[in-house]
Amino acid sequence: MITFQQIRNATVKLQYPGVSFMIDPWLMDACTPEERDQAAATYSFIPKPGCLLPMSAEELTAGVDCFFLTHIHSDHFSPDYLPSDGAFVCQNEKDAHYLESKGFSNVQHFDEESLCIGGVTVYRVDAQHGENAETAALMGPCSGFVFACDGEKTIYVAGDTVFYDGVRAVISRFDPDVIVVNACDARINIGRLIMDAGDVKKTCDCKPDSIVIASHMDTVTHAHLTRKQLREDLTGTRYREQVLIPADGERIEII
Repeated sequence: MITFQQIRNATVKLQYPGVSFMIDPWLMDACTPEERDQAAATYSFIPKPGCLLPMSAEELTAGVDCFFLTHIHSDHFSPDYLPSDGAFVCQNEKDAHYLESKGFSNVQHFDEESLCIGGVTVYRVDAQHGENAETAALMGPCSGFVFACDGEKTIYVAGDTVFYDGVRAVISRFDPDVIVVNACDARINIGRLIMDAGDVKKTCDCKPDSIVIASHMDTVTHAHLTRKQLREDLTGTRYREQVLIPADGERIEII
C-alpha cells in the first residue's frame, strides 16, 4: 500500500513499502500576515509560503529516503531544514549543480529516462510550465515523475504544467492509477503557469477510472483558484468523485 501526504503547496510525500519520497521540498518558514497582505494587494508572487507547515520540518523529513525536485523555483525548493547529506534527485545537470552550490553533497540527476530507488522505478517525464510559448520559456524546464513498483499502484506526479498533449501522452503510456496535479491556476501578467479547473477536468477525462489529487493549493498569491472554489466547481459533476482535494497535512491511503 502507498500513502500520499499533502504537505504544503507542491510539497508532497509518497510512502511506498520500504521507501519514502518527498517531492519539491519547500519547508521554509511562512511569511508574516503583513507580508502576505502586502503581496496579495499587488497580486505579486511572494518568495515565502503564505501558510505554516502542518507539522514541524523535522517531523516531515524524518525517514525520507530521497528528495525529488521537479524543478528549482522559489515556491518548490529552499534549503531550509533539509539534510545536507540527504539523497536528492533533480531533473537535469543544471539543477543538480545548483543544489551542490547550496551545500548538498548527495545529488544525482536523470541521465537516463528512469532510475530505481528501493525497488521503485521513477521515470522523468516532460511538463509544460506555461500556457503559451512566452510563459513556458520564462519558466524554463520543468519535469513530472512517474513512480512505479511491482504490485503497487502507479503514481504520476505531473509537476508544474498546464494540460497539453504531453500530459495526455504520459497518461496513455503509463496508465497511472493516481495522478497528482498542481491546480491552483497560478498566473503572471503574460499567462497561466499551471493547471486550472478546466485542465483538471481534462486530466480526469484522459483516465476516468484514476484518482486525481489536486495539489499546489492555497499557498501563493499568484494563485487564482482555491480549494474551496475548485470543490464548488466540481460539485454536481462526475469529476467530484474522481478528484481529491486534500488539506495540508492530510494523508491518503492508495489501496
